[in-house]
Amino acid sequence: MKLKKILGITGVALLGIGVLAACSSKSNTSGTTYGYVYSSDPETLDYITSNTGPTKSVVTNGVDGLMEADKYGNLVPSVAEDWSVSKDGLTYTYKIRKGIKWYTSEGEEYANVTAKDFVTGL
Repeated sequence: MKLKKILGITGVALLGIGVLAACSSKSNTSGTTYGYVYSSDPETLDYITSNTGPTKSVVTNGVDGLMEADKYGNLVPSVAEDWSVSKDGLTYTYKIRKGIKWYTSEGEEYANVTAKDFVTGL
């Protein structure tokens, strides 16, 4: 009986290792292909109106913010190229990089990103 348990546990462990090895992928050196499995399809790609978890996960991966965290957790510019904070700490002013564009679902340029876009998003 003890031998059967050991063989069973060993078999499950080897099966688990095999499944994990099959799921691994080689690193992509071109940096152009990403993969992720979501729990469900998004109901919309409009990040302003979406409010469900799966939808927010999808759309937030497709839109850059003013700032982003580097690998150490420090805030660094993303769409903003510079920012300042008022002396009273109540007003934040961001300077948006030039040449940032919105694109249609077909990949065509739609419009320039403006400060109003971020105000609308907030």
